[in-house]
Amino acid sequence: MFLEKRVKVGGYLFYTNQINVVEERDVKTQFIQLFVFIISMCVSSIAISDVGFEKWKQSFRKQALKEGILPRVFDQSLSDISPDQEVIDLDNSQPEFTRNIWDYLNNTISSARIKKGKELLQQHRALFDKIENRYGVQREIITAIWAMESDFGRNYGNKNVIRSLATLAYTSNSDKRLSFARGELLVTLKIIQTKKINRKKLVGSWAGAMGQPQFMPSSYLQYGVDYNRDGKIDLWNTIPDVFASIAHFLSGSGWRKEENWGEEVQLPKQFDWRLNSSAYQLRYEQWQELNIHRIDKDRFRFPQRQAALFIPAGKEGPVFLVTHNFSVIKKYNQSSSYALAVAQLSNLFGLGKKIQGTWPVKDKAMSVDKLKEIQSLLNSHGHSVGVVDGKIGSITREAIRTWQLENGLPGDGYANLALLFKLRQRANIKK
Repeated sequence: MFLEKRVKVGGYLFYTNQINVVEERDVKTQFIQLFVFIISMCVSSIAISDVGFEKWKQSFRKQALKEGILPRVFDQSLSDISPDQEVIDLDNSQPEFTRNIWDYLNNTISSARIKKGKELLQQHRALFDKIENRYGVQREIITAIWAMESDFGRNYGNKNVIRSLATLAYTSNSDKRLSFARGELLVTLKIIQTKKINRKKLVGSWAGAMGQPQFMPSSYLQYGVDYNRDGKIDLWNTIPDVFASIAHFLSGSGWRKEENWGEEVQLPKQFDWRLNSSAYQLRYEQWQELNIHRIDKDRFRFPQRQAALFIPAGKEGPVFLVTHNFSVIKKYNQSSSYALAVAQLSNLFGLGKKIQGTWPVKDKAMSVDKLKEIQSLLNSHGHSVGVVDGKIGSITREAIRTWQLENGLPGDGYANLALLFKLRQRANIKK
């Protein structure tokens, strides 16, 4: 018969026998040793990570010095920088579903935002008169971008831009983003070195976009304007610099003064879908000869300007004719949804109307996996989309359009579940 002894440690009751009695102090000692071991492993992991980042910084320092960055500027800017875990998490996050364009527009174009924009246009009327005259960019467009990027300067992020870019340049899983972040970090150091702004003021988004217009450092260096001539390009607190910099970006990207962004139109019942291509441009008056009119039946404001069809939600959704200026907005942000939001906000800040066409709201948001399947099936049908990434850009839309036309379907270039089912059916027939 064995005698038992109870030992209580940390609120738990342990039993030992007489042959192998574990004293309370020994059990506590083992727990302490285990705790110390776990902590030491965590510290070792962090230390290894820090060692890797320090090695990367030394390697990047050599490159920066070759690019003309002074050792003092580099060391002051990066000596106390460590990787930002939140930036790493955001960079690695992948959305399971995409957002339909009408949901995006509903989220970005609100009555409160429209009202605020009109108030600010009135408040800064004299300043906009000067900036419009200098850069040839309409004030409503400038204000719309300001609204989209930082909600009129109220939210431009709180991240240390140097730390964010250094984190991405060191840890990103995307080779493209690694290279991009490294280049933008070099530009940031050049900005600090030329004393265009104090490094402590370089605050922005997790991806490195800065200030109220959310300029990347390269855009800041190329298009930033010291409009009030105080010796600093302040995109955080100086409104004249913010407006002038946005206008300079657009004018430098090819903005045309005597041209709008586009018009909402209505297609005829008998429409030649071969004309639906961004590469196929006609003058507004030529589109009118093809029985394509403004949806409000009014005359086109710039009949001599060229435009191309833009059908973001298929034949059941709104249709637009967009000009060169629409593509300039996309240079600010490559998303077609973003460009249309800016365009619509600019209309609503003026005397324009809301989009009149009806969105196909019954269409469910597509998962990234299903969009990848569409791209893969298009590739298998001989219509190359390039990289299968679940992103429906101009190349994928053109491949969809071509496949639709080949199969006797309206070539609207729209990716939805109905298209996926048709692609699957054709793939099964081929098998």
